[in-house]
Amino acid sequence: MRWSLVDADRLDPLIRFLGPREAGCVAFTRRLIDRGRIVVPPRRRYRILVRLAGDRITGAILQDTSGLYYPVIDPASPGIEPDAIRLLERGSKRLYSIMGVGDDVLALEAAFERPVKQTVDYHLMVQSHPAIDTRSARIPRGLAIHTATVDDADRLFGIQKKYELEEVLLPGSLFRDDACMHHLVETLRREVTLYATLDGVAIAKVGTNARGIFYDQVGGVFTEPHLRGRGIATLLMQRLLETIAADRKSGTLFVKKENGAALRMYSNLGFRLENEFRISYYG
Repeated sequence: MRWSLVDADRLDPLIRFLGPREAGCVAFTRRLIDRGRIVVPPRRRYRILVRLAGDRITGAILQDTSGLYYPVIDPASPGIEPDAIRLLERGSKRLYSIMGVGDDVLALEAAFERPVKQTVDYHLMVQSHPAIDTRSARIPRGLAIHTATVDDADRLFGIQKKYELEEVLLPGSLFRDDACMHHLVETLRREVTLYATLDGVAIAKVGTNARGIFYDQVGGVFTEPHLRGRGIATLLMQRLLETIAADRKSGTLFVKKENGAALRMYSNLGFRLENEFRISYYG
């Protein structure tokens, strides 16, 4: 088996390899989509390596030159050989984070042989049936649901900041308002975001954070703490899943293992536990 860079001739075999596994690698597949077309992304930003056993792909790694890595490995051929690391380091020696299905991330961690600063382990959950019809749902008095645009960035900044402080910021890291706003604007520009207002004030949001070929990955789910447990996030999620289904896709997400309330909500919405998911961070 050998590792090599992907070219246009190997795009179709790559999609056949990633397709059945896409629920756990939407962050990878979304980088293959350009204005609705599936393409090999430009190497100045992304490099894709594949492992070949004859003509069959048994592994793939997407490298973002900023230091992000997305491995997808066939369980029948576990591990990542040293020649993959040599090829990756020809493109960039930066290593900030590895994200993906737990065993795949562990394999790339072992291959890099560098100390990991911090890891976060999640459950990967996949939607197992279509979104629930919410046309007859009882909406709390004063609650309104909106589809966000870039023009809503200022209105949503407050709950985005609280979400990042609660769910995203690593211990010891410095929160920056400008970075949070930049990320929010980019998300509103390319993703689907729904938010709820109560008496005109934004109090909850949900959205996609990666739109793939067959799956959309859900993320950024947040409700003001004093309003949790009232079904607001569930209602927003139902509406979001209807939007995803309208594009003939299914939903997938990863959730922290200790977040019991979120696990119950997603299970009630028709998501099932699919696999383990892991993000590792380096210094």
